[in-house]
Amino acid sequence: MAMLCSCSATNHLLKARPVRLSAFFENRSKAIHTKGKLPFQTIWTSADPKVLQEGNAAKKIYIAPVSLAYLRAPKKAVTRQELRWGMQRQEQWMAWKLREEFAAAFKQSPRPRYQLVKTPGKDTLTLKLAITELNPTSPNGNAALTLMKVAVTPAASLARWFTSGNMAIEGKVVTHSGNRVFFQFADNEADKLTFFNARDFLPYGHAEHSMRDWAAQFEQMTRREAGQVLKDSSAVTLKLH
Repeated sequence: MAMLCSCSATNHLLKARPVRLSAFFENRSKAIHTKGKLPFQTIWTSADPKVLQEGNAAKKIYIAPVSLAYLRAPKKAVTRQELRWGMQRQEQWMAWKLREEFAAAFKQSPRPRYQLVKTPGKDTLTLKLAITELNPTSPNGNAALTLMKVAVTPAASLARWFTSGNMAIEGKVVTHSGNRVFFQFADNEADKLTFFNARDFLPYGHAEHSMRDWAAQFEQMTRREAGQVLKDSSAVTLKLH
């Protein structure tokens, strides 16, 4: 039990902190911070009975193209330098990939709550997504850390802060009738702490992994039963890829 508590505490310390919500997220003042009890850091659910009724009655879901209108400029000096050296930020590709991952989660689900459709219509909810932060991992910086043989400890994570990337997204589910917001969420994920991982040397390797986690977690939330616990993703991984 002590080990489990220790792992949980370490994961909490290493997890990326929530970022400032953008104008994409409606009713920001009423957003709820989940404090690790749900896969997403911030959520909001409508209290309007009509919106809740329509949202709960829907049987289909349409995933809209991902918005980049709220994407912030890179915030780390290392990231800005990497981009000046020629690394591509690849916003358009990441937006396409995020939409594909969410669609794949419903397609591959053993028992999806919603049927994935190509166009919105009756009995359909629309999932709108926005990327608000996209800071690539620094392959050059991580290569230097590897050569220095920095140990995988909480202290080593301080050095990795300068080379790690992060990706933040926001999402909202809206009803077909009246385009009313039914549910909203936001999350920020940074590179996982690893001993050695191929993703450390790919600008968006960790971000792609986060997108798959977000998609799977969202799909699971749509069919969560009362009392079912959904875990947040870990900040540490022993996987090599």
